[in-house]
Amino acid sequence: MKDMRRALLLVLGLAACSHGGFATIPTTPARDLAASRPATAAPPAAPGAAKLAARDPRVIDLDVIRIRAIPRGVGGEPEMETVATAELFKQANAAAKDNHGDEAMAIYRRIVTEFGDSAFAPVSLFNIAAIQDGRGDPVLTINTLRELVDSYPNARESIDGHLYIAALQLEHKQFAEAVKTVDALLARPNLTYSDKIEAGARRGYAQLELGAWDAAKVSLTSSMDAWKLAPHIEDPYYIAMASYYLAEISHRQFTAAPVRLPDEQIIADLEAKRVLAVKAYDRWRETLEFKQPYWSSASGYQMSQIFFELWEATVRAPYPTRIEVAARPKYVAELHARVHDYLTKALEGHRMNVELAKAYGVDTSWSQGSDERAAQLLQLLAREDAGQLVTP
Repeated sequence: MKDMRRALLLVLGLAACSHGGFATIPTTPARDLAASRPATAAPPAAPGAAKLAARDPRVIDLDVIRIRAIPRGVGGEPEMETVATAELFKQANAAAKDNHGDEAMAIYRRIVTEFGDSAFAPVSLFNIAAIQDGRGDPVLTINTLRELVDSYPNARESIDGHLYIAALQLEHKQFAEAVKTVDALLARPNLTYSDKIEAGARRGYAQLELGAWDAAKVSLTSSMDAWKLAPHIEDPYYIAMASYYLAEISHRQFTAAPVRLPDEQIIADLEAKRVLAVKAYDRWRETLEFKQPYWSSASGYQMSQIFFELWEATVRAPYPTRIEVAARPKYVAELHARVHDYLTKALEGHRMNVELAKAYGVDTSWSQGSDERAAQLLQLLAREDAGQLVTP
């Protein structure tokens, strides 16, 4: 993909003809693709012991132990029962591992109710939410996470729960609600750089979907700024996500930019589109440098597809008024020859993106999309080379 930016810098020349008749490339795959990876805060949809163990509190030997007397009948000696939160938590995790969700949630809830001051209480709420999420109940999941956020504001799990709420809202396209959730999160003390990076990426994505491009740029830039200040970030997922959506702002501006008559305006409008395409392309290329498999395949897809979009914008532009009807066939032929390289670059890029995903050992919706686009572009190029699209 190294030569792609150079191709984007080619002069588009005078504008083109408006016609249909060529194969339409389907719409771009979904943009955030919540299924690409669960939120950092979110446990697996169907929690098992190994994943739940990752949500255990710091090493605590005994935590809370209570001893209570249980009467054994009239005049009998009471029986002493010892209840330890660590043991209850172990039982709950075992039930979750065995897919006994109701039993696990009942034990987790007992910890919260009877041992609210235990270090196991906030993580128990988190794990209840994980089970509810695994059952596909976002309303109950969010309610439980809000209980966690409100009841344990100083717990690490509370911050994770706040991020989890935002992730669920984005997954269900509740973009305005997600912005409010992230705003509340960012007002909290004791956030890590990782928290700020994820929060900025998620808020920027939500604002982008709401059409608030300037606000999205501020949020996404704040995410990148937090990354630059962080001594070390183990997982570049949300850094790459923020970088990708910064490119997407330019891409959406490119898509929205019109191409209009008169002739001078056509030239200016196509140049404006080219500048936005180059800006988006460069940012997607920077996203590749984070070597995050999912967002790398997303960026590779878009870096390839932008060539097709430039080709399409050019050949669908209005006829310049200076071109007489009799001269249109020659004009159209010259124009298609001039932008033919865009289609070959798009095909080359999509093929490379499929190979990139294989190199990472992943198969994302973006790499699948590139595979589909490559096949469609082969057909489109065959029609183009046969002169079927070069018609006034």
